[in-house]
Amino acid sequence: MNNCGFLLIDKPEGITSFQVISCLRKITSIKRIGHTGTLDPFATGLLPICIGPATRLASFVSSASKTYLATIKLGIKTDTGDLTGETIFTKPAEKLSPEIIQNTVKSILALKEQTPPQYSAIKVNGKRAYELARKGAEVELKPRPITVHDFMIIDKDGSTLTYQATVSKGTYIRTLSEQFAELTGNIATTIALRRIAVDKLSIDDAVELAELTTDNWLDHLISPARILTLPQIKIDDETSTKFMNGRFITSSDIAHDQYLVIRQSTMRVLGIARPIDDNRLKPEIVLPE
Repeated sequence: MNNCGFLLIDKPEGITSFQVISCLRKITSIKRIGHTGTLDPFATGLLPICIGPATRLASFVSSASKTYLATIKLGIKTDTGDLTGETIFTKPAEKLSPEIIQNTVKSILALKEQTPPQYSAIKVNGKRAYELARKGAEVELKPRPITVHDFMIIDKDGSTLTYQATVSKGTYIRTLSEQFAELTGNIATTIALRRIAVDKLSIDDAVELAELTTDNWLDHLISPARILTLPQIKIDDETSTKFMNGRFITSSDIAHDQYLVIRQSTMRVLGIARPIDDNRLKPEIVLPE
């Protein structure tokens, strides 16, 4: 077995995504491991992890929409946008009527861009923005396009509010919380954040990091065929050999930009193919068997 697949980890609070990878390297004895989208240390929830050759498929997961549960506290603003930072401003929270909330949700759904927070991993002149921010440097970050696919209020208790949002890649929930507050005439900071889905992947299918051991981690390894949403094409052994050698393969039914290629006899994922004409597919990513 080439140990090519994904682990869906329920990341605990207080550790970085890289620390999750470091822990998994010790458990699996595999060095080639990567994640598909960073979660802040204070955040919890779904962190898809690529194992072995599956790291070459990371971009197909990291580009997917993500769903979060976020709890915000009105009346307080921190330099990081969450409770790990220092309070820089406070003011009494304005009351939120159902009408204000309804109009604000409409405005959030209409957002087309967002300026990343100063405390982010974006590189500025070769340095991470958060590294510069910690040194007190002013960092000018440009707005980036985003899409808020869904936004709903889950609970409200006084100055504390919980919402669920499904957003595009590159959307910062800490900033989205601040944007929501500003639209209501408030300030706010995120006090809890949990990722509950990445595209079709759900937190319900994730395993807690503490539960994994050297003896059981393979039981939780998931084939790329169950993770990626690409259309699949199954090929026989002879055609599989051609594909693995980087040669074109043929198909009579090509209707998409990319295909997940699977060896039919073993159901092993061989890689990704891209059409070059009406009936030929060119190997784009070839995974070792």
